[in-house]
Amino acid sequence: MTSAGVIFDRYARSTRIAIIWIVVSLKKAFRMNRNAFIASSDVAAFTDWLAEHYRSLSIRLDIKSSRFVPGGIRTDVSGLDLLRHYRWRTKGSETGNWQETRDYLHELGDALKRAIAGRNEDEVLDACRRVLAWGGNRNDAKGAMPFLKALHAEGKLAEYLGTSSRAFALDVAVVDASRPQAVKMNSMLTKVHALASHDGLPIYDSRVAAAIAALVELWRRSQGKAGVPLPSELAFPAIPSDRSVHSLFADAQSPGVLSYAPAAAAATAADWCGAKIRLGWLMAALLEKAPGLFAGEAAKDRMHAFEASLFMIGYDVSCLKENAPGAGIDERQRKHIQRAGAARLRRDHAGLPRTLISTLNGKTPNISYAGNVHIGFSGDWSETPFTIDSDFLQDLLNDFPAGAEAGLGANMTGDVEPDTLGYWINQHYPAKSRRLASVLAPILVAEGCVESITGVYPIRLRFL
Repeated sequence: MTSAGVIFDRYARSTRIAIIWIVVSLKKAFRMNRNAFIASSDVAAFTDWLAEHYRSLSIRLDIKSSRFVPGGIRTDVSGLDLLRHYRWRTKGSETGNWQETRDYLHELGDALKRAIAGRNEDEVLDACRRVLAWGGNRNDAKGAMPFLKALHAEGKLAEYLGTSSRAFALDVAVVDASRPQAVKMNSMLTKVHALASHDGLPIYDSRVAAAIAALVELWRRSQGKAGVPLPSELAFPAIPSDRSVHSLFADAQSPGVLSYAPAAAAATAADWCGAKIRLGWLMAALLEKAPGLFAGEAAKDRMHAFEASLFMIGYDVSCLKENAPGAGIDERQRKHIQRAGAARLRRDHAGLPRTLISTLNGKTPNISYAGNVHIGFSGDWSETPFTIDSDFLQDLLNDFPAGAEAGLGANMTGDVEPDTLGYWINQHYPAKSRRLASVLAPILVAEGCVESITGVYPIRLRFL
């Protein structure tokens, strides 16, 4: 057995519940290679449809200003090629446009692959850290880094990533829940595996997942198949957040939602790996049928160009609503989706340990919460339940870099100052109450993301 296999075996056997989740996943799973996937009549029909219609898709981008997208983006676009509107300004970039991002990802990917090939554990870990920093990681003590550091400490990081990279290779990969290509997966590790690949394996995050699911549903509606069961080959599960196909069609059949529940970790890794591979196969098939799509890019870059355009659509898939009668959701439906997401997050966190803290101006601990910034938080504030999903947290941390200061802004009457958490919530998540800042701030302090500036009133926070 390979070391990756040994790691998976030890990981799966660590809890009987995890094994139960694998068995449950196997009942609904299928085993498939690339040839079988491409031979699917549904895959062929969808890629034929998109190859014919990608130029005429109407897309209305409405992305709020943030540190990663300075000034925001508000424009109408015709066609799937959104590269001239791509923005992700982060470490390693000045503007964050597509050309700059593409070249920086070449640099990161080449460094990671060289380190893996050379079996240099320290260089592999450093390359992974740079990839995660590009992706927005702020705290090495949470999320993907502890897993990568544990492998590094055992001298197995290079071997693990090398083995998984070969297993992820799109020509030979097999989607099989009993043999996942990686033993752990999340929104940061998906970036590491994508940049370790040699053939355009996509980053599968919440935006990309929502975008491809929305395009599949557009095709289904155009063919009168909304009531037909969603084919498993084209069921691209959502990442836990408010981003999903249901923001475009409230009544869409769910492609599933990947779970952050501790007991589901092994099944989530398998399902996430399968989704990454199927998306890679699908993208390659479409690009072959549509040689004009991203034709200005080198052959090796067309896959990531496709992923980049999906990423921009996935900010809010309602940007596609002009393409289908009845698309879009009303406020009642939006609230229903949010309530369902909150309930799911609480279920996922049910097995996690809870932390008891007080508000920043309180003395009695009255906030009990579980989770972290990578999987979201759920808990109770006195007798009021709350949930904060990971996309909300990442958006917030993206907008407040290390050293930035903000007030609380949780007052429910009167105006709120612009440089406060409450103002940010009102601007970016208007469906949420700015009162949430009162519970969010002490959690971020407890998690080491911010510090409360002492001796200052009203309360001021400094991001770390």
